[in-house]
Amino acid sequence: MKKRLLALALAALMLFGILAACSNETAGPSTPSDPAAPADPAAPADPAAPTASGATRNYVAPPANWDDPYSETVAMTAVSAQGTNWFFEGNDEINDNPWTRLYKEKLNIEVSFDWTSPDEYETRLNMAIAAGNLPDVYYIPNTMDPRTFNQLHDEGMLLDLTDAYENHASDALRGFEDVDPLTIQGYRIDGGLYGIPRYYYGQIDQPWHLWVRKDWYEAEGSPEIRTVDDMENLARAFMSNHGAASGIGVDSDMQWLFRTAPMFGAYVGNIHENSYFWMPDSSGRLRPGISFPEFEVALARWADWFSEGLISPEFPTFEPWGRAQEEINTGRLGMHAWWQWWGWYCGYSIVGDQGNDSYFIPFNMPTLDGSGPARGQVFYPNMGVVVANSNFQNPAALLKVQSLIHTYLSTDIGLTEEEVHYFFADGREHAMTPNFHIIDPTAEMVQYEHVLHALETGDRSGLFTPVMNSKFDGSMSWINDNDPGGMGAYLQMGFDGSAYSRSQHLFDINAIVRTSMWGLPPAEFADAGATGDVIMEGVMAIVMGHRPVSDWPQILEQWYAQGGQIKEDAVNQYFR
Repeated sequence: MKKRLLALALAALMLFGILAACSNETAGPSTPSDPAAPADPAAPADPAAPTASGATRNYVAPPANWDDPYSETVAMTAVSAQGTNWFFEGNDEINDNPWTRLYKEKLNIEVSFDWTSPDEYETRLNMAIAAGNLPDVYYIPNTMDPRTFNQLHDEGMLLDLTDAYENHASDALRGFEDVDPLTIQGYRIDGGLYGIPRYYYGQIDQPWHLWVRKDWYEAEGSPEIRTVDDMENLARAFMSNHGAASGIGVDSDMQWLFRTAPMFGAYVGNIHENSYFWMPDSSGRLRPGISFPEFEVALARWADWFSEGLISPEFPTFEPWGRAQEEINTGRLGMHAWWQWWGWYCGYSIVGDQGNDSYFIPFNMPTLDGSGPARGQVFYPNMGVVVANSNFQNPAALLKVQSLIHTYLSTDIGLTEEEVHYFFADGREHAMTPNFHIIDPTAEMVQYEHVLHALETGDRSGLFTPVMNSKFDGSMSWINDNDPGGMGAYLQMGFDGSAYSRSQHLFDINAIVRTSMWGLPPAEFADAGATGDVIMEGVMAIVMGHRPVSDWPQILEQWYAQGGQIKEDAVNQYFR
């Protein structure tokens, strides 16, 4: 079994090397690597040896209440996907900052980091797995090989956290299981709990919207967008009257295009990442959305858009986060599908180049008959899992730290303005919390309700978390001063008609469809290979008119033969 785990880690490293050789792009904020970080993961500390400051690594009986401190200082090591000085002030650094001092002061837990890796966390973690040099606690991102968790368990490298979770976590933290009882089950094996899911900020943030340029929309008389025909007519007007080079935005991975599929009753995953959206057919068998007849309806309409010029003939060259965004900022596009955080995506750039009313506003997706909005698509949203090394002596310390983080991030503990700055200025909490933070799966919905109420009434007394206050202040800075830094919060939740109000309406009328694969991809997916290439090439050929829509069953048959059948069978085995 150990050879299997080593092979898995080495395979992941080889894949990373291949991808790195093919691309110079990196995701996320640009953060310099720590020049002092060792080339290889540090060897784990002797569990019996105290730290330099005297914190013990031996077992210490945890106090009865989660928020009571240990009688002796307990040491806990971790690793970080952030840089050593990211968003810290003065002489603070990753091992000595407001958050590590909070854990020590409140809980008598000394947290330190074996290594940091802002750009190659998964690679470094795979190296540590292969070498057996793992910290006390770490998190496995949802982007890693889905076999990693189970193989770590099978190798005896994960600690059973059942007692720590049931007896030393706050009620609020354990309450997330009531909101989403299925996600945590993916980390229970033979009655033991071997990982704490990170959960997600809320399903309200998942439905995509149709984003439309405000000044052009108003110049056209602010028409209703209830049907696909309405949308297409508006796109034509943007091209005829406002200089748009194309009417509906599409990029090379076709994600913007695929997310318009609900307009036609079709539901598609992130095909460029080999991810699919799974639904039951009339017999109850789970199948990918691309196999339903509605997808062929979408294909036919997309081909019409391309032939008419409503989507750019150059879209295969529009790299996501590059040329596609440039089309928006330079006034060459007035409409596209996007997430609820559009204001953070393009807000800074477009108003500076195109004027204060040039930003885009959200609409629910239209439908063919206009009888109601298109259903919102909800994927399995869990953001990874936090686990503990099987050699760790004090697992309750992990749950106590996680409970403390949640308390400071998401509850009303009466922080002063100075304390808010101390813990949250410049987003410095992000440097610490991804390693431990268990996210409230209702967070965004609760934020939206409280922030919108405060904006509508002027009474901000109900804003009980730093994030709520930040989004209120951001919205007000846009409303009052046209500060582009506040546009993200404003468009997300700052008015009736914002992205979250559109999403909430879909939930209120039960116009939501959730994937039936509510969990990690089965291990069998790895045996199926990169099936997405078949779909990407087939869709591209049909949309661009190189193949007829009638070829889709043939393309789908090829997908099944090249690994799709393995995936569908596995999904039905584990999730039906």
